[in-house]
Amino acid sequence: MKKLLLGSFLSLMVFTAANAQNIEIIPKAGISISKQDIKNVSGEKFKVGFQGGVGVNIFTGLGGLSIQPELNFVSKGTRFKTAGKSTDFDLNYLEIPVLAKYSFGPVYINAGPSIAMMLDKEAKFNRFYGTKPKRFELGMQVGAGLALPAGPGKFLVDARYVVGLSDIGKNLKAKNQGMTASIGYAFPLGSKSK
Repeated sequence: MKKLLLGSFLSLMVFTAANAQNIEIIPKAGISISKQDIKNVSGEKFKVGFQGGVGVNIFTGLGGLSIQPELNFVSKGTRFKTAGKSTDFDLNYLEIPVLAKYSFGPVYINAGPSIAMMLDKEAKFNRFYGTKPKRFELGMQVGAGLALPAGPGKFLVDARYVVGLSDIGKNLKAKNQGMTASIGYAFPLGSKSK
């Protein structure tokens, strides 16, 4: 399934490069601020992790509308604080969001679904939660950012709210949620960038 997920994304990138006249490649990196909403459990706190990856911004020719699929590594999880001691539960994911993006000059908004595959071993998850993980997570992302002209491309500052729509474990009512913030650079390909 991992190979199928990666293969589908790479095929989309190759097809885009071959057929789109106006695209941008966007390497990016930043932080994730995440926690989990766990049923019948309290005390979950936000934790900070790393996130980074690459996006392909595909201009549609319909005003400021573009489509931006991405492939990202994201550290999610939660923090518990008990008896004055904090414990982080870190879970790593390979995530593919597909966002509709609309630009108003240098400002843009984006939103869309995502699918993420957990990279951690089952034993690690079982130690944290006492059950087996669900390898795939469905989610939704919504955000905004700035795209500032710099050299041949654009310097990007992006912030998003991310919410998991599916539980992360079997017989476990727990969903990931949080925010991400990243910086990146959009390299134009094709005729021109907007």
